[in-house]
Amino acid sequence: MKEYTSILKGYYDSGDKVKAYDLLDNNAPFNFDDRPDMRQRIEKAINTDQLLGIYPRGTRNGFDFISFEEGEQLVPKEPPTVIDYRPWLVQEKPNGFIIDDLKWKFIVRCIEKEKNLMMVGPSGCGKTQVVFEAGELMNRPVYYFNLGSTQDPRATLIGSTQLDVNKGTFFNASSFVRAITTPGAIILLDELSRANPEAWNILMSVLDPNIRILRLDEQPQSPTVTVAPNVSFVATANTGIEYTSARVLDRALVDRFSVIEMDPLSKSELIELLHSRFPSLEAELKENLAEISEKILKEAQKEDAKLTNYLSTRTILEIAELLLDGFSLSDSAELLIYPLFDSEGDLQSERIYCRQLVQKFLKVKSKSEVFTKKDFETLDNFKNDNL
Repeated sequence: MKEYTSILKGYYDSGDKVKAYDLLDNNAPFNFDDRPDMRQRIEKAINTDQLLGIYPRGTRNGFDFISFEEGEQLVPKEPPTVIDYRPWLVQEKPNGFIIDDLKWKFIVRCIEKEKNLMMVGPSGCGKTQVVFEAGELMNRPVYYFNLGSTQDPRATLIGSTQLDVNKGTFFNASSFVRAITTPGAIILLDELSRANPEAWNILMSVLDPNIRILRLDEQPQSPTVTVAPNVSFVATANTGIEYTSARVLDRALVDRFSVIEMDPLSKSELIELLHSRFPSLEAELKENLAEISEKILKEAQKEDAKLTNYLSTRTILEIAELLLDGFSLSDSAELLIYPLFDSEGDLQSERIYCRQLVQKFLKVKSKSEVFTKKDFETLDNFKNDNL
């Protein structure tokens, strides 16, 4: 029996180029350096549904076209590789919390399997809340660290050296050290995109799946702390030019995370959420509030958008509470919607445009109930008798 040095299986790639891989070399790509004779042999094997066997023949190679059955017998059978794979349990979504099924499944899977997860998206779309919901359902403690408001990253993430009149100088470990040494903990790194770059540097070794240690540089001899088993890290980040305090995240840091985008809720999802949270709120008000949110969001997402902001889920829920407390939709819009939009620009201002967009949902008797006197005073042709 011939001793084949290679058994090639040919195929056409997406650009219709002839390619092949070697069954005897663990399916490694076979490089034939664009040799026309090899390309022709491999292409013939493809078209005749065969494999190409290569064997030594003197100082040159010989070639055979062999069937798949024969090739299968010639490829040595290796024992199956045993992979240490830990299964995970799919958690049902929490009641009253609206999130896409696929995204919820991915979030829970990352937490369960200790995968670093970064949730990106606009403010108020539920990034932080979903972590607490997952922690409660999975019976895992959640430790919250707002990196956006951290003034001293070393003290927050490592600790500090302090002086006690009785004990003398001693090192006081941070709450972050205690959190990462708690087995099964979920560490929520909120507002990572607003963090000081020094915080990113400290987190590099902690988030590296092959290292998972924190060096206590503030302590003598700089000992290290190992992240406890089953500890998961979840970060949130605001992205986009509207977030002026956000920094461009370091690529090496981002590569340590699986990234998932969190989007604002759709109209139907908002209605579902409002019904779940406020079942006694009138159906018409829920519909109007969800539709106002949808129209503002669609306008803000346009390329030539006349609005640069939108209503977060947090704002919508607050408006719903006002409505239940007896405020009208008109009053609620005056308090919580219009202040989100710039009043500069006279008739072309974002606030005027937003008022025009919202007014069809308001039960008003005259334009004076839709636009305030201050809005009209910005117009060149304003007269008091206009109202």
